[in-house]
Amino acid sequence: MKEERYQDSGAAQGAWKKSLENFWYYYKWHTIVGLFVVFCLIVIFGQMAGKTPYDAHVMYTGPLYFDRETAQSVVDSIAEVSEGSNNASAADYTGDGTLSVNLNASVYISPALAEAYKEAGIHYDHLQNVSTQSDFANMLMIGEYVILLIDRSLYDETVGVGAFLTWEDAIGYTPEGAIDDYGIELSSLPISEMNGFRQLPEDTVLCCRAKSYINKFNDKVQNAEMYRSQLALFKQLVEYKGTEN
Repeated sequence: MKEERYQDSGAAQGAWKKSLENFWYYYKWHTIVGLFVVFCLIVIFGQMAGKTPYDAHVMYTGPLYFDRETAQSVVDSIAEVSEGSNNASAADYTGDGTLSVNLNASVYISPALAEAYKEAGIHYDHLQNVSTQSDFANMLMIGEYVILLIDRSLYDETVGVGAFLTWEDAIGYTPEGAIDDYGIELSSLPISEMNGFRQLPEDTVLCCRAKSYINKFNDKVQNAEMYRSQLALFKQLVEYKGTEN
């Protein structure tokens, strides 16, 4: 009796092993790809869960290299503008009483500046410049960065793709000195005199990213309340009047 049960158990194990071998033979790559996707999702959601919540996402793409001190001075100037406005809380998405800014800065050399560098014997990395343009296009498509500071030539190349928000939709009117319906050079704004912004080229264009299609369908990238808070900050930067001496 015991021997019969042992044989039944052995037969069951053999059948299970055979089934497993058949499954692996026919679905090996499906399983590997599926496990890889699950792993990636775990990593992505883990990173998103651990992400620091920011009030604003600002992107600079232009010829200025941002060291830590430069980046901090720009962030400090943005916070000073917002905290000194009549409606500071409108830009405080996190509600903690302070403005936290996620600043992404990339070096981009325009064709005209590249030619000037060449004539002056100054080397710049052309391949890195191409990579920066590609990264800029990708980030612009995603739309996480709403407040944009862009090299004038790059702005002129990009404005026609429909990614920027009109002045009417952003702040309700077109400010004096605006280039067109979307952007304005820093030299036309009082913020250009602030410690952080005066380090940037005067023709750097300040503009606002319209809510992207990705944002409309994925609140993890940018929810509606976060987007509104950044519009409020954008308006504060445009309407900043300077400090009285």
